Amino acid sequence: MVDHPVPDVRRLHPDRRDRALTSVVAAFGTDPLLRWVWPDDQRYERCASILFGLLLDLRLEGGEVWAVDGGDAVAMWNPPGGLYGPSPEARWAQVKSQFTDRENAAWAAVDGAMSVPPEAGPHWYLGVLATTPARQGCGLGSAVVAPMLAAADRTGLAAYLETASETNVAFYHRLGFDTDQEVDLPDGGPHCWLLCRPPRSP
Repeated sequence: MVDHPVPDVRRLHPDRRDRALTSVVAAFGTDPLLRWVWPDDQRYERCASILFGLLLDLRLEGGEVWAVDGGDAVAMWNPPGGLYGPSPEARWAQVKSQFTDRENAAWAAVDGAMSVPPEAGPHWYLGVLATTPARQGCGLGSAVVAPMLAAADRTGLAAYLETASETNVAFYHRLGFDTDQEVDLPDGGPHCWLLCRPPRSP
């Protein structure tokens, strides 16, 4: 058995933003959903950097971003009730203007099919979890989500996420998530899962 050093898990400092973004873009390079939207490598690199850059910035400003070793693994969370701060609609419009009509339609299909149900009530939402490929399989993903899962347990709130990877589903099941719903996206899109983790008793 290989012994891995204990991960240094803490909130991401803004000066590590670019390192964290590089890890996220690399980690999602083979993700079925991202590559359905952007099958071309160059298009993926450009557009994924734009998309994840905004997601990261919004969570740094109004959510929770935790990282291992300054960005080798990253977990981006929306707090209960949504992001703190003003509406980001104008910033999203600017990002979407850089995508094609087909790409925007694909993301609209994802949003329509995989939204957390209104009856879920207040909850934490894990928008992005990524580990740089060179360090995958070392326990960094479990470590970087642990602080906010513990916070969800302390406050008695559920946590939600979505994924298009069956391997990820097995990983999240080990963390206590259950499948809430499944759907096949249209036009040859991947099979996607919405997962929910009920709070655990202390």
